[in-house]
Amino acid sequence: MPVHAAPSRLRKLWFDGVAYLGYRRVAVREHLLAAPEPIAVTRVPVDMGFLGESQVDEYNAFRHPRDVASAARRLAAGQICFIARHQGSIVGACWTATDKAWSEYLSRWITLAPDDAYAYDAFTAPQYRGQGVLPALTRSMHDFYRVAGKRRMIGFTVPENTASMSSAIGYQTVGTIGTVRFGPFRHDFKRMNEGSTQRWDRSFELLDSREHYLDSFLADLKRKAYLELIERWGGVPANGRVLKTDLFEEAMGPDSFLLDLSGSRLLLGMDVSKSAAIRARKRDDEPRARYLLADARKLPFANGTLDLIVSPSTLDHFQEPGDLGDSLRELRRVLAPGGRLIITLDNRQNIFDPLLRLASRAGVLPFFIGRSYSASELKRELESAGLDVLETSAIVHNPRLTAVGAVAASRRLRWEPFTRFVHSTLEAMQRLQGTRLQYYSGCFVAALAVPRAVES
Repeated sequence: MPVHAAPSRLRKLWFDGVAYLGYRRVAVREHLLAAPEPIAVTRVPVDMGFLGESQVDEYNAFRHPRDVASAARRLAAGQICFIARHQGSIVGACWTATDKAWSEYLSRWITLAPDDAYAYDAFTAPQYRGQGVLPALTRSMHDFYRVAGKRRMIGFTVPENTASMSSAIGYQTVGTIGTVRFGPFRHDFKRMNEGSTQRWDRSFELLDSREHYLDSFLADLKRKAYLELIERWGGVPANGRVLKTDLFEEAMGPDSFLLDLSGSRLLLGMDVSKSAAIRARKRDDEPRARYLLADARKLPFANGTLDLIVSPSTLDHFQEPGDLGDSLRELRRVLAPGGRLIITLDNRQNIFDPLLRLASRAGVLPFFIGRSYSASELKRELESAGLDVLETSAIVHNPRLTAVGAVAASRRLRWEPFTRFVHSTLEAMQRLQGTRLQYYSGCFVAALAVPRAVES
């Protein structure tokens, strides 16, 4: 058995379970019709054509003997079924639609772009699988819609269906759509792959109607935790250059702390989002600070020019996990000899981290989150980037989204005893800092790192 077989089965079992409970999602796969088509070679001769009304009974016997009404209903709705025949018999079929697509798995309609065509319910007779029938049928389908003026073909696949994910040659995953249902509650979501800049600009557009993204009490806990961590790990250099690697807090929340890093000769804040940089500058227009548009994977600074870098849960928002290593190498490059990096990432060991992941997948969060990390994983990534790790810790001790929900409930109830209880409980949890439980309660795993000395 391959090494990855057991985890794959466990993953499928997990998602089968949450699908039964009401959380379902599919990968959106696309093929751009302007791209070169792979050569389709069949091992048996096949003839391509379209399913007509007079052939519905034959098709039903081939594909849907228990649902004899669906094919006629699809044809009446203007959908097209491409069929492949060998020696006169149907051996392969695939349905296509335009304007809108119905997903049986999600039980919802998805509106298509005017230049999209949707492919679904592809099927090859078992005895003809591996004979090149489906690739040839797909090629015929692409040729038809290219001539019809369509730009791309799309399909939906459950990610755990590894056979389907790997069999569609020339198709790339471009996002995820899904639904969450709980009793009468239903929430449909869509997450399309975007570059970092577009993704964060869109997040700020969604948040723009709000004064803050975080309750002031929780924001104060978070801000104090960062400032105490920075002070504990050496403080701010009196005459150095200090960089904060994102401006989300400065743009959106009362947890802003860039201007609290006082004493440095030059204070820099950067963000990949132009919207964030502009909004941060308007909110905290301070002569001591410079607000920059920059990507952590390619920093606009010379080698060895920064004395302190504070990276507060910045590098855990990448689409690709490998981008973390690229960013850490850039941070290592710009650190001065003797400089320090104080970095935090979402803590994978927090017992409520799976709830945060689920909320992200369901599209509930107004921003994208990438993967989370344990303390040992963060240390390993830092060391691989040429940094020595002096200390690790975990900060902001609360049960992730549960704390947000509890504080929101106390604010709506406006009952002082309950509010005091919620606040005092969350404040008491901060005393887990430094204990053996800190990595299970902290929202963020933290590390203090310095450039590794170059051996002569």
